[in-house]
Amino acid sequence: MLGELRFYSVAEAKTELSKLISTLKKGDVVITKNGIPAAAVMDYERYVKMIDFLEKIKDIYLLDIGTSTIEDPINTIIKDD
Repeated sequence: MLGELRFYSVAEAKTELSKLISTLKKGDVVITKNGIPAAAVMDYERYVKMIDFLEKIKDIYLLDIGTSTIEDPINTIIKDD
C-alpha cells in the first residue's frame, strides 16, 4: 500500500491538479510542504468505504463499552463537524 503512494509538493499539486486527480485510482497521493507530508488525497469511492468501515467499527466499539460518553478514538476520526 505505501508503495502505491505518490508524492507531490504543494507547488506541483497546484500546477498538476488534474493529473493528480486522474492518478488516484492507482493509489493515494501525499502532498508535502517543505518536504514534510502535509495532506493526503484519495479516491472518493475509497474514502466513502473507509468512513463506512470506521462507522461500523464505532458501532461495534460502542456495543462493547456500552456508552459514548468517553472520548473514544474512533469518534475523533469521524467527527461530523
